[in-house]
Amino acid sequence: MNKLFKFNIILFAFAALLFTACEHETDTFDGPNLVDRFGPFSVLSDLSASQPTVDFGAGETVFFRAAFNKNVNWVLEITGMESGSVKRIEGFSKDVLMENATWDGGTTNLPLFVAEECSVVLTIPEEPDYIGTTTVETLSTKSYANSGVLFTDFETDLGPDAFVGNFEFEFTSSTGRQSDMPAEGNSYFYLEGTDNVVPNFFVGLIDISAAVTGETYVPVSTTVPEDLYFNCFMFSDAGPHGLAIVDFIIDSNDSGAFEDGQDATYRVADYDLATWEGWRHISHPMSETGVSQEELEKLVGIRLLLISNMNSQPNPPLAVDFGIDFMIFTNGGPLEL
Repeated sequence: MNKLFKFNIILFAFAALLFTACEHETDTFDGPNLVDRFGPFSVLSDLSASQPTVDFGAGETVFFRAAFNKNVNWVLEITGMESGSVKRIEGFSKDVLMENATWDGGTTNLPLFVAEECSVVLTIPEEPDYIGTTTVETLSTKSYANSGVLFTDFETDLGPDAFVGNFEFEFTSSTGRQSDMPAEGNSYFYLEGTDNVVPNFFVGLIDISAAVTGETYVPVSTTVPEDLYFNCFMFSDAGPHGLAIVDFIIDSNDSGAFEDGQDATYRVADYDLATWEGWRHISHPMSETGVSQEELEKLVGIRLLLISNMNSQPNPPLAVDFGIDFMIFTNGGPLEL
C-alpha cells in the first residue's frame, strides 16, 4: 500500500468523523436544559394583569403575565379581599401568559367571589425569595345559575314554600336566612340548635317544596339518575357533634305535594360536620340515592335535617349547626366552580 493511498484513507476517515460530530451537534436534545437544572434564576418580566378591572358577568376574562429565564414550577393565587375566596392556577414554564394563566371568575376555595378588589400573588416554590404581586378588581361575578336547574339560592325568603320542623323547640332563634357569610350571593340558610330537651337526636328539619322553582315538581334537565347531579354549598364550623342530612322527596301518591309518612325519601349519606371547616362544595349523582328515573319525574321537595350525635355529646349537650347555600341540579357532572 503506497503512501498516497494511506493518506487518502486517513483523510476520508477524518472527514467522516467530522461529519458525524457535526451531525450530533444538530440533534434534538431530549433531556432537561442545564440552565433549568443548574442555572441561576432571574426574572425577565414581573407579574402584571392584562387589565385592571374585569366584568365576569359580561363574559370578560383577565389573564396574567410574567417571564423568567428558565422553566419553573409557579403558583398564581387570586384572593378576594372581601369574600376571602381563592382561585389557584399552577403551571410549569418560563412564561406566564394568556394560554396558561387566564381567569374566568371561577374559584378553587369557597366562598365564591363577589364584586371586589382581589390580590394576585405569584410564587415559585423552589425560589422562595421571589414573589410577584398585582391587583385586579372584579366589577361583577361569574354567573352559575345558568349552569343547571337552580332549586334555591336563598336570596329571597322561602315563605310558604318551606316548612320548619322544630322538634322539642330546639332550634335557636338564629335558624333561618342569614347574610353574614354566604357562599354565593347575599344570603344562605342556617340551622342551629341543641338536643337538650329530650335526647332524640333530631334537632330539627326544613322541608323545601318544589314550588320554590315555580313548578309542582323540580324541573330537572334529565331524569336519568346517573346523569343528574345534585350540588350545594355546605358550611361547617368543624364542631364534633353535628350531622347534616339532605333527603330528596318523591311524590308517591301523585298528590302534587309532599305528605309526610306517604311520600318516599331518598338520601346519599349523613355528612359528618366534624370533618371540615368552612364552605364545601357537595356534589352527587342522583343514582347514588337509589332513586329511579320514573321517581325523578316527581321530585316534589328537598328536606334538610340537623342531627345531634348523642353518642359523642357531653351532658348537657352542646349546640350543633350547619349552613347551606346554592342548591342546584346539573347535567352530566358536578357544578364547575
